[in-house]
Amino acid sequence: MQLSILIHAANIGFMVMFLAVVAPTVFKVLSQKAAGAYLRKLFPRMFMFGFITSSCAALAAMFDSHSPNAIISALVALGFLGNAFILTPQINKYRDALLDGDAAAKTMFGRLHFISVAVFLVQLLASGYIVITAYLSS
Repeated sequence: MQLSILIHAANIGFMVMFLAVVAPTVFKVLSQKAAGAYLRKLFPRMFMFGFITSSCAALAAMFDSHSPNAIISALVALGFLGNAFILTPQINKYRDALLDGDAAAKTMFGRLHFISVAVFLVQLLASGYIVITAYLSS
């Protein structure tokens, strides 16, 4: 089995764990303020972890001469970078403005948060595509 496929299977695991366990639990256990502080530390680290693993998957797929997986893996990696360095700082900026009473910030916060979640879900689906197509072709 190709290393890139194993890495994407691991990516699916950490992403589903976040969606199914971490995110819902954070808001049930922690106060709104504590949850916000925790997630501001978690998201950049999680996105960088995803960037590193997806980049490794892209390299592994290139070495295996599997161009489609290399391209998809690289796009997934870029999505993690975009979430870490573009979307998350902007989301935090608008969330802070919203908490400071800027009602207009709510719309931008909502839009950017939606885009971030959409990118994350597309990445999850892309990893799933790689794993499922490898399984079906074996």
